[in-house]
Parts: sequence; structure tokens; C-alpha cells
Amino acid sequence: MAILEMKHISKAFSGVYANEDVDLSVEKGEIHALLGENGAGKTTLMNILFGIYTADTGEIYWKDKKVVFDSPREAINQGIGMVHQHFSLVQKMTVLENIILGLKQDGLFLSKMDARKSIVELAEKYGLRVRPDARIRDLSVGEQQRVEILKALYRNVDLLILDEPTGVLTPKETQDFFEVLRKLKKEGYAVIIITHRMSEIMAISDRVTILRDGKKVKELVTSETDPKELSMYMIGRELHGEFEIQEQSDTGVALELKNVNIMKGEKAILDNIHLTVNKGEILGIAGVDGNGQTELAEVIAGIRKSTSGEICFMNESIQKATVKQRFEKGISYISDDRHADGLVIDMTLKENMLLKDYDKEPFSKKGIFNKKPIEEQAKNAIEKFQIKTTGTTGMESVVKLLSGGNQQKIIIAREVTEEARLVIANQPTRGLDIGATEFVRQTLMDVRNSDRSVLLISADLEEILALSDRIAVMFGGKIVGVLNRSEANVQKIGLLMGGMTKEAM
Repeated sequence: MAILEMKHISKAFSGVYANEDVDLSVEKGEIHALLGENGAGKTTLMNILFGIYTADTGEIYWKDKKVVFDSPREAINQGIGMVHQHFSLVQKMTVLENIILGLKQDGLFLSKMDARKSIVELAEKYGLRVRPDARIRDLSVGEQQRVEILKALYRNVDLLILDEPTGVLTPKETQDFFEVLRKLKKEGYAVIIITHRMSEIMAISDRVTILRDGKKVKELVTSETDPKELSMYMIGRELHGEFEIQEQSDTGVALELKNVNIMKGEKAILDNIHLTVNKGEILGIAGVDGNGQTELAEVIAGIRKSTSGEICFMNESIQKATVKQRFEKGISYISDDRHADGLVIDMTLKENMLLKDYDKEPFSKKGIFNKKPIEEQAKNAIEKFQIKTTGTTGMESVVKLLSGGNQQKIIIAREVTEEARLVIANQPTRGLDIGATEFVRQTLMDVRNSDRSVLLISADLEEILALSDRIAVMFGGKIVGVLNRSEANVQKIGLLMGGMTKEAM
């Protein structure tokens, strides 16, 4: 019996439908996958259910009662929780403080002692291991996700909506997370999971609803379908899956790190890093999130300063070069946090495309912008990277109104240019659908095949194995092993990710 029914839901922005006449039903004790390309309307539909948006037309029935939620608080009070792709946690506060934030008990403030006991019991019951007194800023992304789920469960939800929940998790963390979902299902919770990964849909869901261009195109029982059929409904074509890997004509060293360290007090965040990236090579960086991968990317891009050591690019020390100077030398950076580091979300697509070249010809001269080349750049990015914009505004679309995947495409369009000789790609396909992921991976392979270099940091081992010429594994801020393409496999990488050295394998 359905615990949730959404009937004939439509929502338009600037006259263009984000959802058009969509139906969705979810049963108690069911894991229901919501599948679709970036901009297909999945998150919009869930935001309507969660009270962030109001549907233009249609009806929502929750536990057989017609409802209209005017805010997320109303949805939560009725038993619906949502964990967004970008977490809404207060970084300076503890796990406990975040979970009980805004709650009262009989009109009074909650007892922290009672709350701690309940949270520990919930965490134990569902395998959501977190430390109540840890500050959010000190947790890995995977741990922060557990806090968000605990926060929802503590509020006694019956339906949990998860938007791209495995995008930042390692294979082991994903397996553990799926065990949590199975326990929730067994307890009678309903779960809606938005994901682009076919393997995950097949492994965890009971039914799948597929959206394309804002419309529901199909609902399938997972056990009666396969990834090929799902991708056909989702994007209207089969995926290629294979990449042309050309022989390297120039194998000289593009980037070299010598004894690079970053200290935080007495703790080494990066510990004696020796690493080279060759011309015409994709060097993959694997590791459990929080083992120094982002710090490595940021020290190369110039965002962080190393405590000691030297970084050379094209046989020239860039140790003292600024971020802008490194960019002008040909180092581009795709951040893993597009909102914090990659975009100004209140600005337009056109303006975001200009962020690194605003002071250069032909875009500006003597401080005066040149409209035509600026618009031409934005137009070319939209066409080449298939960016879906809002309404009829196109390049004038405000970035915060675009889907996460389309936001990521703007960053990639800006960073992966012909002038980029080294592309540092930190989780470049996080949150992208399978069609867009294929496009981005091919874009990185094209960089490599043109004798330029890519440093690829990814939590997706399938991606690392498919694209990398060599794979360096990080643990505890150190490089614990480097594997060639021919010797690398999931088992070997997994052992290194757990802290085993290559010599001990």
C-alpha cells in the first residue's frame, strides 16, 4: 500500500516545465530509485514534496491524506526527511548540536544527556558510526552524511529522501551505506534515492521511476530490468563505455612534487609527498575521502601553501606562484566543492564563465568589457557541454537555479580549455548523470590524448581504473603506492586505501 502518492505534478520556471504531469508512488518498506539526467526534474520533484517549492498543479497524498507542505519544517513534522546533495550542517557545531538544532521538548530546551543517549542508540541500531562530540568541520564527507541521516531519523521520519547519497563515498563506504538502507527498509521506512549509478540502482532499489525532460517516461520493477534498458529510457541511447587511449608521443615530466609537506600543528596533512605527472598522462589519485587528496589538489593549484618541499611545473619552480599565475602557466582546477570554490552561484552562467579571464582581451580592454566575445564564450560552452539552462534565459541563467550537474558542466567548460596544460580534476563527475559522466570522462581523455596532463582525484574506482595510466593511492596524507594501469585492480587499490603499503602486498 502506498504511503506516498504524487499525482499530475507540474512545476514551471520562467514558462519552462521542470516537472510536467508527473506521477510517483512509494510504498512503506520500499527503496524507490528516481533516475534521470541532470535537469530532468528529479530534485525539483523532491523539493516540491519537501515543501521547498509549491507545485503549480497536481496533488500530494501522504498516508492517504491530501497535503500541501509550505515549508520543509511542515514536511519534517509530518514524517518526511531529506538529505540534500550539499549538506546543511553547521560546520563549527558538534554532531550532537547539529542533530538537535531547533528542537524543543514540551516547550522547553532538550536535555543534551537524553538526546546523546538516543542518538548513540540510533547510531548503533543502524550502523551510523559518528562521535556525538566531534565538530562537523573535522568529519569526512561520508561521516557528515551519516549525521544528516541521523538528524532525519531523530525527528521520527517515515520517508527518507536521499539526493545523490553515494557521490562522495568509497566502495566500502557505499557497501556500509547500503546496509544502513536495508536495515531502514526492514524496519518499514520508505526511502527515495536519487542516483545516476546503474549498479547502485540494481543493487539497492525495489522500483525505479525514470524522468526525462521533466516528464515521467517509465516506472520499472528493478528485478525485471537491466542497466541497458534503464539507460535507454533515461537518455534515449546506449552508452559507449569505451575510451580511445592513444600512445603518448611526449612522455616528459609535466609536474613534479618533491618532499611536499603540509603541517597543521604537529599533524602532517600531507606527509613527504613525492609525485610526478607526465605529459600525455592521466594520473589517478585514489583513497578514502579525507586522506589528503583535496589538500594535494589545492597545494598544486596554489590555494594552499606547503610547509616545506618544492613543486615544479614544466621544469620551473612554481612554489611562490599565486593561483592566478599558475592558471596563466596552464594549471586548471576543478574543485570537489563547486559551491565553495568553483562558482559564484548568485551570478549568471555568462558571468561565471568569465571569472578567470575577465581582465584579458578580447573579453575586456582597459577595464571595459567587450559584450560580443563574452556572450560568444558562454554560448559555445552551452552548446559544447550541453548545459541545460533555465527558461529562455540561456547564458543569463542564474547559476543557483541550475541542477548540480549543469553547475559542474559550467566549471568544466571554464577550466578544460586548449590553454590548460595540466587539469587538476577533483571529483569531476560527482553528481552527474551517466550521459554527462561519459562526456566529462571523454573530455579528460581528450586532454590526455593531446599530450597534456590530468591529475584525476575520484572516489569512483571504476572511473579511476577506466581513465588512469597510473594510479597513486593516498592514506593518512601519504602516497602508499603507485600502480601502473596493467597491474591495478579494485582489490589491490582497496588494500592500499586501507593503509597497506605496496611492498607489503
